[in-house]
Amino acid sequence: MTNAQLSLEIAKRHKVSILLARILVLRGVKTPEESDIWLNWDIPCEHDPFLMKNMDKAIEFVLAAHQQKKKVWIYGDYDLDGISSSAILAGALTDWGLFANWMLPNRFDGGYGLSDATLKKLRDAGAECLILVDTGITAKEEIKAAKEFGMPVLVIDHHKPSGEGLPEADAILDPFLEDCEYPNKCLCAAGVAYKFLYALYQKTGKPLSDLERYLPLVSLGTLADIVPLNAENLYLVRKGMGKFANSNCPAIQVLYEKLGSDKNPVNSNDIHYRMAPLLNAPGRIEGPDISLKFLLCKDREELERLYERLSECNTKRRIIELDIHQQAIKRLEEIYENNLPKVLIIDSLEWSIGVIGIVAARIAQEYKRPTAIISVQSNGIAVASARSAGSFNWHGALFPCRSLFLRWGGHVKAAGFNIPAEKIGDLRTSMEEQANIQGFEPVMEESTKYDLEVSLSEINMPFLNELKKLEPFGNENTYPIFLARQISVRSFKCLKGGHLRFYAVQGRTSLSAIAFNKPHLASFLQKGIVNLVFEARPNVYQGVENVQLIVLGVV
Repeated sequence: MTNAQLSLEIAKRHKVSILLARILVLRGVKTPEESDIWLNWDIPCEHDPFLMKNMDKAIEFVLAAHQQKKKVWIYGDYDLDGISSSAILAGALTDWGLFANWMLPNRFDGGYGLSDATLKKLRDAGAECLILVDTGITAKEEIKAAKEFGMPVLVIDHHKPSGEGLPEADAILDPFLEDCEYPNKCLCAAGVAYKFLYALYQKTGKPLSDLERYLPLVSLGTLADIVPLNAENLYLVRKGMGKFANSNCPAIQVLYEKLGSDKNPVNSNDIHYRMAPLLNAPGRIEGPDISLKFLLCKDREELERLYERLSECNTKRRIIELDIHQQAIKRLEEIYENNLPKVLIIDSLEWSIGVIGIVAARIAQEYKRPTAIISVQSNGIAVASARSAGSFNWHGALFPCRSLFLRWGGHVKAAGFNIPAEKIGDLRTSMEEQANIQGFEPVMEESTKYDLEVSLSEINMPFLNELKKLEPFGNENTYPIFLARQISVRSFKCLKGGHLRFYAVQGRTSLSAIAFNKPHLASFLQKGIVNLVFEARPNVYQGVENVQLIVLGVV
């Protein structure tokens, strides 16, 4: 069957446009039946949690703690996946009948992961058992110390092991463990926590429906951590997004009321650009506890107060981020002048470590190069956050150089590490070597990659409404990018801020178009006829919803 025939069969099967069917074929759908998972949100696509290595041991850990009436403390991470997974565990284990309290790390006081000082705090707070979530897989010494304190330890993580042996925890759940048969290696920590609780509830006869109130938290963690949206992750996020509007979780109700899109079902944009930045903000400014308190709070008046604090932190975060971004660009020019390397290592004294990851992501995107932003502390320790560009693999690059670091960890696309300030020069040399080994080459030209060539007549509001069937968009399910040829540019205007606005006309179809922060495209657009690369998004103006083209480039 040709791709054209397959597209036609999918369109007939689901009564959708040929264009939507073509996008599914592009996403790797090989048969009409495979398209069902994408277009029918109700088809279950979950793996058996007991396929995960050590699941029985993890359940035994909780059963023993419950039987012995031990005080269990959950220790997570300060990003939204760590916060969401901590909230899921704290809430669901308490519902199940366990005494469950929590503690989160603080970037500004001890940093990522477990430490000796944190262990002492936990012990002094009365912790008798410890559950580490979104952390722990590399914490060999810290878990050894916890065991010496007499604390049994359960690790629930989704990061890759360091390759230097596992910690001696009582049980470890991590899809990346050797010989783990769980098919989905791309769960975030919130996803692994949910699968553990699913198995626990199933094993002990508690209604699985009781867990559904926590599915929106799985959606938050999955999209915020930018894990690949494979079939199971897609299913879990969709189930979670569908629960926002009628959630019986007070915090989720508030998020939906404040940040949902005009009371429509929650979509990935709502989470990516509204909810995730809000909930991540306190951890970037002062500490993540406010966010976790918010997610677990059941009192409406207190929730409103906590929401205001979240909003204040988010405002501060934006201001600090903008300032550091400007400083980082100046520092980049000082370090490299006009001779940019393949990997940008930008360091300065005491930048706020809460926002350097966001700044790294922006500069990586702007310069099309993997970027590490490093804040050198007064004690001589440099704290770094790194983001990828193109095919560069940060985890793969850091692993051979791990002797440089005091602490390190991460994924393909993002990483963090602490390094003695005097070794930053060695790091620059090593990263260039690793970029060469990986065959990475920066591509500075305007991105003109697109998914499909279309005519403008195919881009209309019925199609955009149909496109919602492919939600959520994210890693490995990106929002589609189109190419339309021989587009006439009408009513062209240059706006403040380097934005360009015009009407794109092809035959009898005329659509509003805007190019954000792309003044360099003006000369091309003023020629009058262009081949346009764009996203198509709905835009509401004076209460009327219409198609707007978001211009990405011209070819």
